[in-house]
Amino acid sequence: MSTIDSGNIRSSVSPNSLEELSNPLPVYENKEQDQGEPDDRLHLTKELTRTLTLPPLADDDPFFDRFSKRKKALFVGIVSFTCFLSPISNLAFTPAIPEVAEAMNTTSQMINVSNAVYNVFMAISPMMLSPLASLYGKKPIMILSSLGYTISSILTAESQNLAMFFVFRAMNAFFGTCCFSVGGSIIGDIKVPKERGRAMSWVLMGTQLGPAFGPVLGGIIITYTHWRVIFYVVTGLGVINLLMIIFFLKETSRMVISKEIAKRTGKRFVFVKYNPLRVILAFQYLNLIIAGVISSSIMYNMFGLLTPIRHVINPRFNLNSPVLGSLFYLAPGTGLMLGGPIGGRFADFTVKRWIKKRGGERIPEDRLRSATYSLGFVMPVFMIIYGWSLQKKVGGMALPIVSMFFYAVGQTIAFPSINSYCVDCLPSLKGDAIASNYFARYILGGCVASATCLVQIDNIGIGWTATISAFVSWIGFLANEIMIRYGASLRLRALAKIEAKKKDKKTREN
Repeated sequence: MSTIDSGNIRSSVSPNSLEELSNPLPVYENKEQDQGEPDDRLHLTKELTRTLTLPPLADDDPFFDRFSKRKKALFVGIVSFTCFLSPISNLAFTPAIPEVAEAMNTTSQMINVSNAVYNVFMAISPMMLSPLASLYGKKPIMILSSLGYTISSILTAESQNLAMFFVFRAMNAFFGTCCFSVGGSIIGDIKVPKERGRAMSWVLMGTQLGPAFGPVLGGIIITYTHWRVIFYVVTGLGVINLLMIIFFLKETSRMVISKEIAKRTGKRFVFVKYNPLRVILAFQYLNLIIAGVISSSIMYNMFGLLTPIRHVINPRFNLNSPVLGSLFYLAPGTGLMLGGPIGGRFADFTVKRWIKKRGGERIPEDRLRSATYSLGFVMPVFMIIYGWSLQKKVGGMALPIVSMFFYAVGQTIAFPSINSYCVDCLPSLKGDAIASNYFARYILGGCVASATCLVQIDNIGIGWTATISAFVSWIGFLANEIMIRYGASLRLRALAKIEAKKKDKKTREN
């Protein structure tokens, strides 16, 4: 076994990222190498990393035709279901917070902090695990994450004190979240850019249906049985997902780096060192910072809406049963379910329309145009209506329900565009680009909203809390407009910076 530095690999892969590489392309020289002594073998391994270069792919490249439409649909479904699990685990126990707090001899506010901790580890996970998909393949990492998620779910169910609950919940988030960025890369492997919006919308539907329908499931469970059953159910879903990945998901990468190096050097396994902080280094590019602001604004609004529903709905309508308050989650859940396909199709339609306007030229920023109305009008307006209808006790049950529905539709239309943009904008950073976006959205959006929404509601009321969420959405709208107008120039600067770094590193190595 040998150890090499993944930094050498990244500097040599051009202009596609490691996530885009795959086994069968015959673009390398297959020369017999003298195995020699261990030092020679290590030197050979390092030299091979400097030759692993693949050309960029055109939309009509046969690479995208490796799998049938049915298999592609199956892969998208598996990725979507995988992305469904972590969010449902995050919020399924929300209706049970008082019961969990009583069992752990603590307060509801302290239990709710576990959601913030969950979001922190959701942000860390892509940094630690997603780069491994470049080096060892996407399927093995999906298996690892699903296995870790399943084990940590059963451990959470068996937690006997607050410390165990926090630790196992953090593990659950860590293993359950890397599938988001790896799943986005899988979509990039099997779909041409013009088709990615629709496929990404199905994946995002999984991430958003979890928070929407998880609390309904949790409310039903704690009404008739114990809160621990929530995590037993989640464990069962994890087992199903693990089996689906093992038996039905295929490796989609153009090349698995560690396998290629092992084959060339005659080793069974090559351990490749990597820097998990390289995801954060993606924020040196301004367009990715702005993209992080957009997705963070959406995530802040989502958690600000979903986390406190039982907290504000039950007192407003004098609901005593957890399951009755949880049924209000069906409104945003239905909006997310209907908005997902609409959002993906609208994003693809927008891209095709602007390609036609430019005479055949496609730029990644065109996808962001499909989010304009959602970020600027639909999400903030219906969030304000929702909050103040509850604060002023007007409109009965109908007005907040309708507001949550249309807010959710707007959110689901906005999300596919930013995810697809992160896949398309900087191909040489593809995995790091989308992983950095998930890092930003869960730290700045999910974590902050989960930790502060109940405090805000208790101190300033649901009306002003919803107004703050609306202003956050408008910040995302302004960031989106900046990207539409100036994103192309920012992206070109980033590409030039990346190429300059590659040339500089080559010069120093020579």
